[in-house]
Amino acid sequence: MQRSDRTGEASGTAIEPKGFALRLMDQIQNEGIIHQELVARVEGLTRRNLVSYTSLFQHPAGTIDDHDARWLETVLQSIDRTRFPGTLDLMLNSPGGSPVAAEKIVLTCRAYAESFRVIVPQSAMSAATMIAMGADSILMTETAELGPIDPQMIQRLPGGAEIVRPAKAYIDAYTDLVNKMQEAIMAQKPPHPFIELLRSTIDPPWIQVCLRARDLAKNIAIGFLSRWMLNGMAKNDVESVVSRFLAEGEEGSHGRAIRASRAMEFGLPRIEIVHGGTDLWRALWELHERNQRHTQAKLLAKYFVARSGGIHVQVQPLRIN
Repeated sequence: MQRSDRTGEASGTAIEPKGFALRLMDQIQNEGIIHQELVARVEGLTRRNLVSYTSLFQHPAGTIDDHDARWLETVLQSIDRTRFPGTLDLMLNSPGGSPVAAEKIVLTCRAYAESFRVIVPQSAMSAATMIAMGADSILMTETAELGPIDPQMIQRLPGGAEIVRPAKAYIDAYTDLVNKMQEAIMAQKPPHPFIELLRSTIDPPWIQVCLRARDLAKNIAIGFLSRWMLNGMAKNDVESVVSRFLAEGEEGSHGRAIRASRAMEFGLPRIEIVHGGTDLWRALWELHERNQRHTQAKLLAKYFVARSGGIHVQVQPLRIN
């Protein structure tokens, strides 16, 4: 008897295609499958392996931390990377975080690919910008943003709440109080209000932590660019590029947007813009929007997804002041 290649065909019970209503229910109940299909759709256009990393910006646990490299490696081990040999795109939407964690992410991605690119659909700030600096090239939408590379610092308050602020904000607050105290002394006015504020609100060891984090971010960024995107450029010129990304936060604000054209003015040459209305833009934007809504609806801190599946990083929401 001839064997049928379709389930149930020999017995007259062949599976019929799902109708519209059932397909819609599948999308609602199994949204992760839609994400995987969108990843595969993007890969079909770029001919490169893709992993998407989406953060919930409103949560301290949404910042880049030391666990992220392990989550990424778990995803990378689960996909057949030989489909697009030697390539990896990391689609990244993150408020930033730890410079050390950013370094681990870049080194992990590069351990799995000879050609590493970062795709920014909307925002890759702070340490996420540093990850982009560790790529061979960057692909950005027309409205996508990089940002100053001042690291985000998570501080636990006495009541248990956690706040996230850029390192420079803490350093500036401390410097401002010290300057006002010195000005009061020079003007022969009582410095005690400023001394009391320094004692009660500023933790000097924490300021040292912030200073070291900024220095580390600068050194890691210089190392990334010297080794890859700006390989062969004089060290002083590389330092000048990094200094512009640091100065942008010092002169403006930590969240100030650095779009593609400005990033190229700062000295990052390998940036490509994907223009709205193209097939690639539509695929990237749909994947990004679906990932964002999925993360918010499920109160995830982070969401990693590839064509083979995804990982939910789920934590209890905390109040951010």
